[in-house]
Amino acid sequence: MGKKNTATLKNQVYDALFTDIISGVYPADTILTEKFLMEKYNVSRAPIREALTQLTGTYILSSIPRQGYKILRPSKQQLLEVVKFRSALECSFLESYGDYIDESQIKELRSICTDYVNCPLNDFMSHWHYNCQFHLKLFSIYGNHYAYKLLEDALNIQTIFFVQKKYSATMDLHLALVDYLEKGEIPTALTLLKADIENLLLLSTAPTPVDQSK
Repeated sequence: MGKKNTATLKNQVYDALFTDIISGVYPADTILTEKFLMEKYNVSRAPIREALTQLTGTYILSSIPRQGYKILRPSKQQLLEVVKFRSALECSFLESYGDYIDESQIKELRSICTDYVNCPLNDFMSHWHYNCQFHLKLFSIYGNHYAYKLLEDALNIQTIFFVQKKYSATMDLHLALVDYLEKGEIPTALTLLKADIENLLLLSTAPTPVDQSK
């Protein structure tokens, strides 16, 4: 990764490791060690340790004493809590600030919906990526950086689940939600947002899909 300051290296390691995790490079039961990651990313121990600490703090990894770090497998209870948290957080902010969403922001939200429609049907990672992008873009409009980070962490936990289970997220309600935001009909937009978030409960409690190729 070249000679960069420690903070930059930590960010690079974090981004690279997180991308590998959510892309399914490592099976859920993989034990990642500092030595392995130092060799893989060609950096010293300090930025590796900082990146691992950050991932542990956001419930992506779990530290196992004298062994390393294990990729967490979200439980159904944790996923239920995440969905309920997101529903309360996102809906409360939309209710408070929905009237301030302007035309340029509406346009950006529509663009994300278009990107979703144009991605391949079997590309479940892209579907989930655009779903996260939509919700984060909508939430970024409110200007609360602390709450935005909490939402981002919640989506990261759901990302691990969807990668492990290979479930696709749908954005069927997003365009309708944007339509009602544009018309200033916030109560209806709220109903659609809540339904969109809580639809994920159906996937989180569904049985794991059977691989028909075996």
